Amino acid sequence: MNCKLIQELKQYSSANRLILTGTPLHNNLAELWSLLNFILPDIFNDFHSFQQWFNFGENTDLGEQTAGIVSQLHAILKPFLLRRLKVDVVTDLPPKKEYILYAPLASEQKEHYQATLDQ
Repeated sequence: MNCKLIQELKQYSSANRLILTGTPLHNNLAELWSLLNFILPDIFNDFHSFQQWFNFGENTDLGEQTAGIVSQLHAILKPFLLRRLKVDVVTDLPPKKEYILYAPLASEQKEHYQATLDQ
C-alpha cells in the first residue's frame, strides 16, 4: 500500500490533491484506503482502523453484511467522489452491444487444462 511512487508523491507540499481514475473502485478495501489516504492522510491515516469500520463479524448474514458495507462506503465516499457514467456525459452514443464468442481450446491448452483438473 505504500509503494515508492506514493511515498514520493506524499513528499510534495500541495494545497489540494486530486485523483482521477477511469475504473470503478471495487477491487478491495486496501486499494480504496490507499487512495483516500493519499487525498486526506490526516483523516484516513490507519488502514487497520479503516478496515475495522467494515468488519461485521461472522454472525452477520452475508447479504445484510454486503448491503451494510456498500451503504457505509457510499456515505464515506460521498464528500470525496464525483462519479460520471459515460451514458450521462456522452449522450450521442448508440447503446452498447455485447457479443459472446466461444473458442475451442487448442490441443496444448487442452493438455494444460486437463493436467490442472487432474491435480
